[in-house]
Amino acid sequence: MDAKENAKMLRNWKGMIFISHDFFHRWRQTVEETVGQQDARKLVERFWELVGQGTAEAYLSKNRDPGNVEDVVTALARASEVMGETVRVEKDGEAVLLIHDACPWIDSFRDYGAPGQCQAGCDRWFGATAEGISPGLRVETAACLAAGDKTCTRRFTRVL
Repeated sequence: MDAKENAKMLRNWKGMIFISHDFFHRWRQTVEETVGQQDARKLVERFWELVGQGTAEAYLSKNRDPGNVEDVVTALARASEVMGETVRVEKDGEAVLLIHDACPWIDSFRDYGAPGQCQAGCDRWFGATAEGISPGLRVETAACLAAGDKTCTRRFTRVL
């Protein structure tokens, strides 16, 4: 693939990220208009839970080791990168940290009239994904960009 084709593919992928955000937020807005804000938030959280379950299924279908916390978090970092997020993985004793330095979801939630609401969906997605990959894997949100922190930091630990 030459540089021109690569640039076009990158431009198209960035466009698809925007389209996926627009699709999600238009769905969220439709649900909110239909059932009200409180019930819509429950449905949005269920949406992210199902997406997390699908992410776990995809991870396990690759015959990866569900007991290797660092490998699990590295795969989640890759999923984040694909969605245009700036992320890194760090060890902290027995825990593995997934640290987002930037995330386009914060802007899209703000731009579509729901500032700060991204954390609930991310918490649900990460939790459902961790549980689906390995029931003994726990995730805790230690910091959130949408709450004014410098990063979104999630701490993954094995409890069993």
